[in-house]
Amino acid sequence: MSRYSALLSSPGGGFFTPLALIRIAFGLFFFASGFNKVFVPANQAIMLETITEAGIPFPHFMAVFVAACETVFGLLLAIGLLTRLSALVLLCISTVALFTVGLHHIPPNLNLLTWYSWLLYLPESGYILMAMLLIVQGCGPWGLDRWIHQRLHEGDRPRQGVSQA
Repeated sequence: MSRYSALLSSPGGGFFTPLALIRIAFGLFFFASGFNKVFVPANQAIMLETITEAGIPFPHFMAVFVAACETVFGLLLAIGLLTRLSALVLLCISTVALFTVGLHHIPPNLNLLTWYSWLLYLPESGYILMAMLLIVQGCGPWGLDRWIHQRLHEGDRPRQGVSQA
């Protein structure tokens, strides 16, 4: 059980409520985005066009695969199950999107500070930062990972009134 402890552990308490809210909003965003790309024909066409123009190999397969990953891992993230793994998958998707599509929206010949400003205006930059936060911190106080971790380690805690001599 201890080898899964790091994967499922997460801070709790009121100070970590914003972490849970970020996870839920981020997960629901990716779930909705992926769901629309899987089930709405117009969005399927846009996704295929984007992936084809980005030069990603096997565009028909990758369009469905990426949209399905956004849907599944977005939902898992929203409920706080396999949070770190889900955030890692969404980090990979966001990083590929940043390098294949997003960076092309930044005008050329900018000074470093202006370029950095443009970089942080791109939505993928925010997604990457949120995913990194969730990979490091976990699901926060309201997530299935935390609940599972607590159940797996119930026997590890000393009971009140029982001495540990």
